[in-house]
Amino acid sequence: MHWSKRILCFVMLMVSACAHADYCIEQWACVEVDTHHEGRYVFWLVNAKPYPFTATLVVKGNNLTDGKRNNGRYEVTRVVDGNERIRVLELTTMHSHKPSSYSDDFFWSPGDMHARHDDNAIYYKPFAPGQHYPIVQGFGGRYSHTGSSRYAVDFAMPVGTPVHAARAGMVIDIESRHSRGGPSRRYARFANYVVIMHDDGTTGEYYHLKQHGVTVSEGQRVSAGDLLGYSGNTGFSSLPHLHFAVYRARPFGNFESLPFRLSR
Repeated sequence: MHWSKRILCFVMLMVSACAHADYCIEQWACVEVDTHHEGRYVFWLVNAKPYPFTATLVVKGNNLTDGKRNNGRYEVTRVVDGNERIRVLELTTMHSHKPSSYSDDFFWSPGDMHARHDDNAIYYKPFAPGQHYPIVQGFGGRYSHTGSSRYAVDFAMPVGTPVHAARAGMVIDIESRHSRGGPSRRYARFANYVVIMHDDGTTGEYYHLKQHGVTVSEGQRVSAGDLLGYSGNTGFSSLPHLHFAVYRARPFGNFESLPFRLSR
């Protein structure tokens, strides 16, 4: 019932080595290539927001070397802190009389791959105190809670049910414009959600919210129990429900589902 957009966040670009190719994804994760010096190409990762992300850059070069290897493939994975610009790779032309070119693949996920989950943290149930909503799919659910979504919980909720923060943190990403949903992964990109970064660097993610159903703003600090929005049935969803899970970013745009404890 959940399919994060983050696993789809990659870009492949092929250019001649004489070109200057800069690009950003979602105005957040950026790649810059410095070609100011003839025959030298410096690759930078740039974070345009104040929240960290984990990125993998794979460059395949023709007639280019990093001074150590000439195998034509260069791979780097880094955590880029908020508003940081870091130099990750430098390639130089091997033979000046031959043409050079490169292609690059860029993968990223919000969050820090080195985050260490606070296993003592107790998570509130993500709805108002005194309310009860049945769990229709828990950890390891065969329908969709496998692999990178293994430790997730789906609460059956009528559309419009208030959704509250299970744990304190900073709102780092939101989506609320979509109205479509259905029991197929082709609807995944239409999910509305709120993503909160916890103090330990993990993220809490609340999916399938109703259209225009987000009540917080990016950059807002929230406490456990604060209202985040209203549940819905958007994205990859077979019935109205809230999908809640805790994740850690991994290389190549992947993420790891982490076990957590809900308060009674």
